[in-house]
Amino acid sequence: MEFRIDHIGNARAAVIVIENAWPDPQALVDFAAARNDYSARSLYYPGVRSAAPPDYVNWVASELQQLVRTTFELDEEVIVSEANFSLVTLPSQRLVPFQRVPHFDSTDRKRIAVLHYLCRPEHGGTSFYRHRSTDIEVMTEEMREQYMRTVNAEVRSQGMPPSRFIDDSTNLFERVAKYDAVFNRMLIYAGSFLHSGNVPPDAVTDADPRTGRLTLNTFLRPRSAKAQYWAS
Repeated sequence: MEFRIDHIGNARAAVIVIENAWPDPQALVDFAAARNDYSARSLYYPGVRSAAPPDYVNWVASELQQLVRTTFELDEEVIVSEANFSLVTLPSQRLVPFQRVPHFDSTDRKRIAVLHYLCRPEHGGTSFYRHRSTDIEVMTEEMREQYMRTVNAEVRSQGMPPSRFIDDSTNLFERVAKYDAVFNRMLIYAGSFLHSGNVPPDAVTDADPRTGRLTLNTFLRPRSAKAQYWAS
């Protein structure tokens, strides 16, 4: 694996970027295309999902173990809590308000997201954000109530965000880093960082894993931590 560790935003939060992550990424695409059990499994994700193959899950848990623990300063083993193929299938005009702004997966910095692109740059990418008025980039439980109250007040005064996937900066959020959807690229980051998938406004949502916005989304947590619902 070729990897680097970026430190982004004012928080200097770590993002691991791995190029050529999986030895045979096309085999993963073929596996995804053969599945017939895709379904909407999240209130937040704008599409459908299907379970990742067991050998992939085992690889993430073993081969990425030391890199993740060292980078995010975790003092115990991390385990996979969820791993799915994900396909964006919801047209931008049908996005509900909370799908039009950045989100965080958890307020626990020890819960780590692994995003693996099995699509190409024409499908957009992923960006990380700072909320302008509170200066929040990385969410904590202590900040959560203030953040939600402030964003709700801003939306009431300024109006709903436009019916599209967020890209670039807006009146409420400043983009601090952007990563293109390079085929077989993997991003690893704390789920507490405000982030969003970027989908071009002219993109056609496609439910075919071979041609659509296919990713593998895996979530890691310390072994001793309780299972938790993820927002992504």
